[in-house]
Amino acid sequence: MKYLLLSSFVISFIAAATQDKVPSTSIPTYLDYAASAHINRKSLREFDKISKLDGNSSGFNFHAQKLKEIENQSAKIIAEKIKCNADQILFTNSATMSNNIAILGVAYKYPGCHLITSKIEHKSVLNVFKYLERSGYEVTYIEVDRYGNLNLKQLENSINENTRLVSIQSFNSEIGTRQDVAAIAKIIKNSSSKNILFHSDIAQAFGKYPTDFSVFDMATFSGYKIGAPKGIAALYIKDRKRITPIFFGSGDEFFPGSKPTALIAAFAKAVEVYKLDAKIIKENFDILKKEIEKIDGVYINSEKPSHVFSVSIKGVLLKDLIDRVNKFSFSSGCSCLGDGESNVKKAIDPKGEIPSTTLRISFSDKVSKDSLINFAKSLRVEVEKLRNEKSISDNCEKSEEKQKDLVKSLSDLNLQNLQN
Repeated sequence: MKYLLLSSFVISFIAAATQDKVPSTSIPTYLDYAASAHINRKSLREFDKISKLDGNSSGFNFHAQKLKEIENQSAKIIAEKIKCNADQILFTNSATMSNNIAILGVAYKYPGCHLITSKIEHKSVLNVFKYLERSGYEVTYIEVDRYGNLNLKQLENSINENTRLVSIQSFNSEIGTRQDVAAIAKIIKNSSSKNILFHSDIAQAFGKYPTDFSVFDMATFSGYKIGAPKGIAALYIKDRKRITPIFFGSGDEFFPGSKPTALIAAFAKAVEVYKLDAKIIKENFDILKKEIEKIDGVYINSEKPSHVFSVSIKGVLLKDLIDRVNKFSFSSGCSCLGDGESNVKKAIDPKGEIPSTTLRISFSDKVSKDSLINFAKSLRVEVEKLRNEKSISDNCEKSEEKQKDLVKSLSDLNLQNLQN
């Protein structure tokens, strides 16, 4: 007993002595809403309720039919929101999967056809086109200006008799550019080729900005961008006969397999309840821009107010800013850069005049203006410190290869921060 008491005393003494060395558990202020929104409580409750039901909607018994009814009702809710028919909604597990189904579905329907996209698409779009290009398809990549606006004249001139698909992102996830999809649709409609489908990845715009789905033949949108759990997305398809399936199995021919009924119901609930106050978003954007512009050597890449704000900063390295401005969670360009190299940065800055260090700050209408002001002030302080400390040289800052290596290390760095 005496030794047990002594051991307990020693353990307590060691714990007390090292207490000041325990890393802080304070959670940084979240400024990465373009990566994922906070999950909506009503959506989460819906998921919890439906996930407790027995059965598989692919079957024909009582339980299966009840689940199928839930899925059908969920499709109707989303269809009403975007003014289409319920059978035009295809549920998938991610926006990436929806993009693949749409693009490959057209390509396989028309082997060897001509395809058009832009240079600033999400990787889940761009990499599919690169694959198709290697497989013998002709692909045209439309240029953009400094702020990501599509060259509509080039688009018009690029369409030919063999063109079967134009895929242009409605809202860019890295710099917040909103394309004129109505103008794009008009160019396609008035072209000499009458068999072109217009697909758009609207994952960032869905539920946030007014979108006329009637201009699209296909459109990709995602649940967790508006408060649903991760793992559920959708593809709007105006006419399924115009694309060919790329998967095979039981159930839906375009995305076969057992349906995640609880996730589908949660998605529909999120669509029902999600709202974004455009006035507050503009105010937040303007306040952040005003504060960021107080920092010398910044290049703002976002032209118009939205929930995404992109800025490139001269004379500092990305890793250093992530290390120093650690009371805030923000992103390096996009949450899905893959190999760390941003095609968007290349497209808007072909001559390499903009600094490599690029931050993406994204917010909701629930983020306080004080949080954005405090972030900008903290960023300014740390940028000035880093420059004064001469921790990097101009040659290092301009080194694209070193910068890419640092971006690639961010995932490891974020993991370490979470563990701390």
